[in-house]
Amino acid sequence: MEEGGHAGSRPVVLQVTGVRRQVGDRYFVILSDGSAEVAQGILASSMNHLVRAGAIRTGSVIRLLDYLCNLIDVIGSTNDVRPHPSYLQPSPIPIITPIAELSPYKGKWKIKARVTAKSAIWHFANRFGETKTFFFDLRDALDGEIRAKCFSSAVDKFCDLIEVDKVYLISRGSVRPAQKGHNPFNSAYDLTLDITASIEICSSDDM
Repeated sequence: MEEGGHAGSRPVVLQVTGVRRQVGDRYFVILSDGSAEVAQGILASSMNHLVRAGAIRTGSVIRLLDYLCNLIDVIGSTNDVRPHPSYLQPSPIPIITPIAELSPYKGKWKIKARVTAKSAIWHFANRFGETKTFFFDLRDALDGEIRAKCFSSAVDKFCDLIEVDKVYLISRGSVRPAQKGHNPFNSAYDLTLDITASIEICSSDDM
């Protein structure tokens, strides 16, 4: 892997959270150490065959044995400040979970997806009394699709926020087996979002 600058001196185990082909025959990768810290870099062209073969893909865990990383000097200080290599530095870029990798066994996740459809609110009665619900359908940049459902007070909190064709960051929902008779997708799961869920509209429509 290449990022220019200082050569790494020890192996680093990281997870691939994104792979994107750049202009020319190079691949851009996003890596995570399992916390909120990520690295971004360009694979050496000699590693391209690993991407094409599927050995390096979103979700893969890799060990970096040979890499270069940038060191940044802070200008305007009396001290020569050199932060740790960039793979240890926090990044404002959120770690995104592909919709296809959601499951009830994944503790923390955050998806970025476009709303492709939204239902009206409808009311119904169950054993707990009168309640209400609505759903909206999501598609991410990898064409993963899933249906999200809100009930009761979550309808009041999120219904006006959700708009078709807008892109959102969504986390802290419950991943549950899909009700196949009420789900048009191949996804094995649905999302149920209560008032503790987080839904943030993205400032850009880019996925």
